[in-house]
Amino acid sequence: MTVELDLDPMTILLAEDDLEIRDVVQDLLEEIGCDVIPCRTGKQALDFLAHDPRAPPDLVILDLMMPLVTGWQVLEVIQRDPKLAKVPVVVLTAATQDRPSGVAALIHKPFQIETLIDTVQRLRQRAA
Repeated sequence: MTVELDLDPMTILLAEDDLEIRDVVQDLLEEIGCDVIPCRTGKQALDFLAHDPRAPPDLVILDLMMPLVTGWQVLEVIQRDPKLAKVPVVVLTAATQDRPSGVAALIHKPFQIETLIDTVQRLRQRAA
């Protein structure tokens, strides 16, 4: 499936510990012109947000259940940091819960690729 969206040069931090999901989502987002920074742990996500010159990203896609530092902890840091608080966060989770406060979108796993694309497109258009 080829989807063409005008998302360039959107930078997306993708924090997901499941390798298969991370690879599929990264490939999909790169195919539509996004620069994806993949992280397999919440700690890696926090390191990027604190130290990488590409930070803050335009969007964060965040799994809540990750090792070392959870997505909940990453979300708390994002929401408390004035430089990061305006970055939209899309939560991808297998947990059955309501949308965490302050996130732009909640997508339950397993998810449809079209749902993720539509969400990214909507958030990109809102930021433009």
